[in-house]
Amino acid sequence: MRLMTTQCTDEIGEIGVWLMGEFGGRVPAAVISRVLNASRRDLEGRIDPEELGEMFHTLCRFRLRRIVASDRWITVPGAHVS
Repeated sequence: MRLMTTQCTDEIGEIGVWLMGEFGGRVPAAVISRVLNASRRDLEGRIDPEELGEMFHTLCRFRLRRIVASDRWITVPGAHVS
């Protein structure tokens, strides 16, 4: 597994902020955070670091739009919902 560069980590952080702004009024922050974390885990080490930011944004946005469209929560393996 490759280590992520600081630039890639910063880009992922910016994408997270942007997605929180876009979906924050429709999806609880805890669910958005779980989607972000699960998406990052799903992609790390499988996507070239130069492509990771774009793929991360696409995957997170797809998952969050699916949640909004279906009005149900996506389950994340190993996550506990309170």
